[in-house]
Amino acid sequence: MKMTDNDPQVSGSAEMNKQKPEALPKLYSKRVIYAFSIIFSTIFGAAILMSNLKQVNDNKARWEVLFFGIIFTVGTAITLTTVQLQMNLGIPLNILGAVILNEFFWNRSIGSDTPYEKKSWHKPAIISAMITLPFVFALLYGA
Repeated sequence: MKMTDNDPQVSGSAEMNKQKPEALPKLYSKRVIYAFSIIFSTIFGAAILMSNLKQVNDNKARWEVLFFGIIFTVGTAITLTTVQLQMNLGIPLNILGAVILNEFFWNRSIGSDTPYEKKSWHKPAIISAMITLPFVFALLYGA
């Protein structure tokens, strides 16, 4: 059977070609969340994920990520000051925080296979460095 321009399937597909494709959300990648959590702290990775959740309009998950980030960061600080081991637990704990942010919160709220456009990480890196550097200098040169 030969199709013509009057057939519904052909005209429907022509209409689809005229419509604009839906714009993908601009999100920071999971890799950026891992990097910020490990280099700076889990709370910084949580802030990046909260920005993503704002883009996909999931306010409930934003609050959950905020509370997790605060509790995990405070728990990490308490653990590091009370447990005096030869090795530094800061990096392994921050890796654990990043895994929880990505594998639990991201996958549950955004979806592991959700397509998105990658957002540049430069601006949050500058802001994070500006927040962190005074603390580093205070630790190194403080009394």
